[in-house]
Amino acid sequence: MANIPFGERVRRARIRHAMTQADLGDKLRVSQVTISNWEIGRVIPPKEDKIKLKRILGAQWTEPSAEKEEEIAGDGPSPMAGWLNRARLEKGMSVPELAEAAGLSAPAVYNIETGRIANPRAETVRKLERALGKDLPREAKDEISEESTIQGVGELVDFDPHDPNDLPSVPGIYVLYDISERPIYVGQGGDIKVRLRSHGDKFWYKSPIVQTGAYVKIEEKGLREKVETLLIRFLKSNAVINKQNVER
Repeated sequence: MANIPFGERVRRARIRHAMTQADLGDKLRVSQVTISNWEIGRVIPPKEDKIKLKRILGAQWTEPSAEKEEEIAGDGPSPMAGWLNRARLEKGMSVPELAEAAGLSAPAVYNIETGRIANPRAETVRKLERALGKDLPREAKDEISEESTIQGVGELVDFDPHDPNDLPSVPGIYVLYDISERPIYVGQGGDIKVRLRSHGDKFWYKSPIVQTGAYVKIEEKGLREKVETLLIRFLKSNAVINKQNVER
């Protein structure tokens, strides 16, 4: 984070809290143009406005010095979680009500809103948008994609392993996480959905042992196998379920 300009940190924190530039400007009693100028680095906000930014965005700060400028941390809800929570409350819906309206499970919605699922599948996002009557902002989509993309490999997409309708029917690598977000299983297959269904009757596949999942689409079988082996060896004893290919 140290090399990220102050304005960019403000932009990221704003998006994570599901605010537009106009929303943040209203809270600070400045114009949308002023917020835009801060974010692109054209203007540095005065000290009193930096203090207000800290309060509004819940930021962590370092003291300015000759070597290092004042910074704003990127902590906070994921862009998806921030948008979903705000849109749901504006709609006056509970999590179960939204889940029913969107055709999703309540745990899936909870996992998205708490940030356990930061980059849900595109179809899941569309279901939420239809149920809420509100689109996920383009800048939030771009931020989610940027944070989730592994250069040279693809985009890491989250899914609910316990929702049959949310299982990805694509070739690739997948990782299963427990309730504490610890990776416990790495797998690969030509159709991830088929592979996941083969785990369905295993005792360890139940919640909370397996709580969430994520995958990267990889077409080539040889590359999938290499990445799977690498990940399992990298995780070592942390991959508590599958330990094949682990060097001891």
